[in-house]
Amino acid sequence: MKLNIYKSISLLCLFFVLGSCSKEPSSAGGYQGEEDYNYFLLSALGSWPNTVHYMTATNDLTQGQMDLKKEGDEINTKGTYSYIVKNGYIYNYKNDQGILKKFKYTNDRLVTIKEIPYTYISEISSFVWIDSKTLLIAGTTGNAGEIRYTIINAEDLSIIKQDAFKGLTPFPDEYNHYMVGAITYFDNTLYMQYGFRDDKWLIPDYYNFATIDYSDFTVKDTRVDNRSTGVSNASPYFHTTFTTENNQFYYPCFPRVQSDDEDIYLFRVNQGETSYDADYSFNLTKLVKGKKVETILQYLGNNKMMVLYRDKELGNSYNGRYILVDLETQQIVREFKELPSDEPYEWGTFVQNDKLYFAINSKDNNNYVWIYDSKTDKVTQGMSIPTNISGYARFDKFYD
Repeated sequence: MKLNIYKSISLLCLFFVLGSCSKEPSSAGGYQGEEDYNYFLLSALGSWPNTVHYMTATNDLTQGQMDLKKEGDEINTKGTYSYIVKNGYIYNYKNDQGILKKFKYTNDRLVTIKEIPYTYISEISSFVWIDSKTLLIAGTTGNAGEIRYTIINAEDLSIIKQDAFKGLTPFPDEYNHYMVGAITYFDNTLYMQYGFRDDKWLIPDYYNFATIDYSDFTVKDTRVDNRSTGVSNASPYFHTTFTTENNQFYYPCFPRVQSDDEDIYLFRVNQGETSYDADYSFNLTKLVKGKKVETILQYLGNNKMMVLYRDKELGNSYNGRYILVDLETQQIVREFKELPSDEPYEWGTFVQNDKLYFAINSKDNNNYVWIYDSKTDKVTQGMSIPTNISGYARFDKFYD
């Protein structure tokens, strides 16, 4: 009997030792961390352009604390925070060095797994996963004279194919630069939103939409849509496009220079169609009564989308508010009044398992992860996250 008790106590002690090893101080200070993480947060300190970004990670967002004094890694010297994330890895293009990198965040450090020289495009404007191991990135040359693509083997970063898109609409007389917006892939077909600009970043009163054969990258169809102007913010810095469970791809138009005068619209393309859905148009600016829609849209599921906007009635800062809208009725179905007013930076929300996670940078530095469960329609407060910061550059999951 005593032997069994001793065995139980020994096993219990071993459990606590193993379970707490990630909280042991490391030789460099802070915690040793975990080998693998499910979620990460990029915190921005300072003001642009003198901003420093720190990465922290966790496996449990419902409790505990992220503390930049005890854990995390400064990432400015390693890459940009324009991350493409898949299967636990981060893909990043540091264009000032001409290097494409593959990272893994492990033991509280952002570790380079593989890097290759890369200069074929000047910056990643848009991307799409063809499958779990094949990544397509798109962007322009340095003078934005053409739109190029590169297809990458995500396992070893080898280049499968790269070229310029052929057959896109040539420049109108008054414009001399391309802009790349949303891009998606359905059944051997690419759909790509693109536009034009001049040297002053002025743009025409329309955008273009191309349907491209993925097998040979020939443009099968290009149409002009004058219902809105500009292209989506499809850069990895932002999150404004998504695909629903019904294989409908949604993408917005951000007017850029004219953003204070022109409304922001949401459009869609249906799988198997020749081009965009001409019957679908959703005025997001009108939905929020003329307030500024921010560059993050999150699809929650069941035809519901989260929208972040700024309400100047709350002041010039810490005025970010979140709502849930129905994509078909185009009505607000929920306002997240439980959440503190946010000071959004880049990308501070994500969706997983019917739950919407918010990283809120509040005015009183009472910063937390907030979790909305769509099944119960309840909002709960989770992990404490860094305070006294500029904002959260990216809050996301490592695995789909």
